[in-house]
Amino acid sequence: MNQATIETTSTADPTSDALRARVGDFIAETSRDDFDGLALDVHRYQYRTNPAYRRFAERCGGAAPRTWREIPAVPAEAFRMSVLACGPAERVYRSSGTTAGPDRRAAHHVPDADVYRVSALAGFARAVLPPGARRRFVVAAPERATHPASSLGEMVTWLRAAYDTDRVPSCLTADGVDVERLARTLDRVGAGEPIVLIAVTSALLRLADWAEARRQRFTLPAGSLVVDTGGCKGYGRDLARTDVLARYRRVLDVATEQIVNEYGMTELASQLYATGDGPLRAPPWLRVLVCDLATGHEVAPGVVGCLRFFDLANLGSVLAIQTEDVGRTRDGGIELLGRAPGAVARGCSLLADEGAA
Repeated sequence: MNQATIETTSTADPTSDALRARVGDFIAETSRDDFDGLALDVHRYQYRTNPAYRRFAERCGGAAPRTWREIPAVPAEAFRMSVLACGPAERVYRSSGTTAGPDRRAAHHVPDADVYRVSALAGFARAVLPPGARRRFVVAAPERATHPASSLGEMVTWLRAAYDTDRVPSCLTADGVDVERLARTLDRVGAGEPIVLIAVTSALLRLADWAEARRQRFTLPAGSLVVDTGGCKGYGRDLARTDVLARYRRVLDVATEQIVNEYGMTELASQLYATGDGPLRAPPWLRVLVCDLATGHEVAPGVVGCLRFFDLANLGSVLAIQTEDVGRTRDGGIELLGRAPGAVARGCSLLADEGAA
């Protein structure tokens, strides 16, 4: 099956089947739909079939938006409080944890995980490796086997099935990151074919701590890529992205252009990617607004605000999500600046500490 083809099955709702096909065509770039029209159709479907979302939209007076920008965006925190789904869930993905405890984890109820699969593979193909490319993966990120409730773990498992030539188990287990095994694995890579090192950011920073304490340096094969995700959450201290990149260059002997940052969240079925020190870029089926969290209004280009996502791949849950992640537009993309003050800490990098997805 082509990576950009959604496998449709018979359901009780013909509207759902039709929208799944249209969303799949849009992701595959074979659609005649425009984003605005398709997003409004998805919103109407979700308003009709997602009771919790319908109540929210009615309360905020957004039952009949005129453009995608007016579609009511639920706070990401709502995924900790309500089941936001258009039907029975095929998969339930849970966030890695919060300072409020495991019972406060966000839960994304996904009626059709294949839409997520198609979006994740297509987004990776646009930003990192084209379809059909084969590389050895070295992994220090969750996988489905060890973190069955992790949406990142699901994505990594799909990526390995599509691209990986080796399938060596991840160095991030249910008990946390095994830094010494990760170091041994990188030592054995040698000067052969290029690899993809994919890991949560905190795992790579711990590897850097381990290597620097021993005055050790790894040399990845020419053309290798480092893909990190999750930011510094779970590492114990925040580092600016420039400092993170500097540590990767020093310890892994890679150029800035070989480093790709993935931004995702449990509540979204699509991801943004940044190459080197560039901004995060969304695929065409995901739109981002930077908004004033107090007023809800979109801010001017370059002004700092909170990120609001409109994800067509969230067909079975909620298209529009308001986060407390702070950023601004830059060079046609998004520069991520952290979390709004008082926001609940969350993120995939907590997996490296807590061993929970």
